[in-house]
Amino acid sequence: MAARLKAALLLIVAALLAGCTSAPATPEAALGELIEDAVSGRTPDGQYQNITPTDEAAAAQFIYVEEWLDINGESVVGVVPMSPSAEGPFRFTRSRDGKITYLISYGWPGPFIRSKVLRPAAGTVISMLGWPDILPWEQRGGTLVIETPREMADEENHPCKQAFVFKIEAVR
Repeated sequence: MAARLKAALLLIVAALLAGCTSAPATPEAALGELIEDAVSGRTPDGQYQNITPTDEAAAAQFIYVEEWLDINGESVVGVVPMSPSAEGPFRFTRSRDGKITYLISYGWPGPFIRSKVLRPAAGTVISMLGWPDILPWEQRGGTLVIETPREMADEENHPCKQAFVFKIEAVR
């Protein structure tokens, strides 16, 4: 919880440390900046401070980001950048030990995710954060194809908003 709280406040702290006077304009922009900072490695330990949102806009951003972090926090907290870090609407991070890759999809990807960047080994387990089941996947030539849960076709069933995280865990 403390790590998620710190991450949710990253943008306010980063703005203060950089001498900026404005925070992101919307909750969606705040989450986008948090994801982009994690993908580029701009979230070093100790950068966070405990700040309490004091106005309505900051509180709305905090709540929006915190709700997303409750489900997907492991993909942006305590991770390292991956190269390449992006492919179209997808962003990538990796656990410090290198066993887990996170594919962060801006927007719902539809029934399938197709990535030419990732090539998991046989036996790799792929799941979606906020969804209990393992997802079917296959490597089709140079393209990884992940089948998303059919139940997620209905937006009402999405576990979060804006960005969805797929966890690719190598079996070693």
